[in-house]
Amino acid sequence: MFNFKKLLVLLLISMSAVLFTGVGTALSGDMPYGLKAGKPYKGTKLVHLVHNAAQAQAHNKRLAEFTALTGIEVEYQMVPFPSLREKITADGVAGTGDIDLYCFLDSWGPSMTGFLTPLNSFQEKDGMVLSDIYPPAYINGTTYGGKNYGLPWRGHPQLLLYRTDLFEQAGVAVPTTWKELVEASKAIKEKTGKDGIAMYYGKGNNGQNLFVWYSFLKSNGAEILDDKMMPVFNSEKGIEATQYYVDLLLKYKAASPGSKAFREYEASQAVAQDNAAMVIVWWWHYGVLTNPEKAKEVVTKNMSFAPVPAWEGRGQATLALSMATGISRHSKNKDAAWEFLKWLSNPDLEKDAVMDKSDPKTKTIVAVHKKNLIDPEINATSGGMHEAAAASLAVSDTLPMIEEWPEVSSVLEIAISNIAAGADTRKEMDKAAKEVRQIMKRSGY
Repeated sequence: MFNFKKLLVLLLISMSAVLFTGVGTALSGDMPYGLKAGKPYKGTKLVHLVHNAAQAQAHNKRLAEFTALTGIEVEYQMVPFPSLREKITADGVAGTGDIDLYCFLDSWGPSMTGFLTPLNSFQEKDGMVLSDIYPPAYINGTTYGGKNYGLPWRGHPQLLLYRTDLFEQAGVAVPTTWKELVEASKAIKEKTGKDGIAMYYGKGNNGQNLFVWYSFLKSNGAEILDDKMMPVFNSEKGIEATQYYVDLLLKYKAASPGSKAFREYEASQAVAQDNAAMVIVWWWHYGVLTNPEKAKEVVTKNMSFAPVPAWEGRGQATLALSMATGISRHSKNKDAAWEFLKWLSNPDLEKDAVMDKSDPKTKTIVAVHKKNLIDPEINATSGGMHEAAAASLAVSDTLPMIEEWPEVSSVLEIAISNIAAGADTRKEMDKAAKEVRQIMKRSGY
């Protein structure tokens, strides 16, 4: 839980620094998070545009600590996630500098570099080495063209979430390959009457139907784009992976019938409402599916997690997603904003928030730091889920970090949705590849 005694000490230090000249400098070695001593930016007010995620709410509650340490005030402007990108774009285009910090999804970053400040010089000055702190997939999600534009504070690997009781009733083991997943799903349906797995093939909501598709694609050795940024998802392996992905519904009848229109939320809810045994999804959903206020009792008492299945004889690959906070290019308070980023990205702050289970609104918070993913105390509070996430992140990658991705994603999500509705896989993927090739050529590739 949040340490109010610690905050009291910080406030006393702050008062002492005002009464005795030079105290802040003398205490420079004791300043946490690598923050500057002496409060050089005291009186600065920062505005942080962020979506109303659990992490944001937890950090917002702890801002008094940062202000006590630095004299910098921070206002959180929280908006729903679907509105976040539009708000960032509108502020970035206006260029007023009214907002100092943006929270952004990794795949948005390349198209927003004109609104963001590269952080490399700040990191070098403070000796911050990202590879010592974050898994590679999270670093890749904020680094474009050799420049880093944000620090991850919310990240999600994929896990297979499943019902232990339904697996026991069906007499099947947790699947480790896609073939085993199909077999387990069929057995569960036959012996329990529940759908084996809830998938989400419906278009919309920032291309969510590409998330699990990506794991099929990569585990089969296929790629979305080649090294010249041209589409190769319609290669033979790409077609095979896509067909397998939709055949969970179309051929094998292993997925919930509603999966054709489901998006991520609906798929998770199919499990929460005791209609399906499995879902492949971001790990934070485990907190939802074990929450009595969010899921049925029989579900909450029997949920567990496992790695995403691998392609038979070829390997495992998963997708990772992260949210980062960066500094607006138009901010008039960049140095103060960097102080805030150092506080926000510290593993000790993250651990405090992750282990605080007192507030139902923030109890689903998960870690992004390598140190915290393997921390025994954190894993004790999550049943070892953070270690499972660390294993997933070891084989994770991101969606292509290119400026054109939002447009490419739109083409692909429509193609996947059409295929799940019965359209010919090769024709749809070839059509999508033609459109994507035109997008990339228009951009100069």
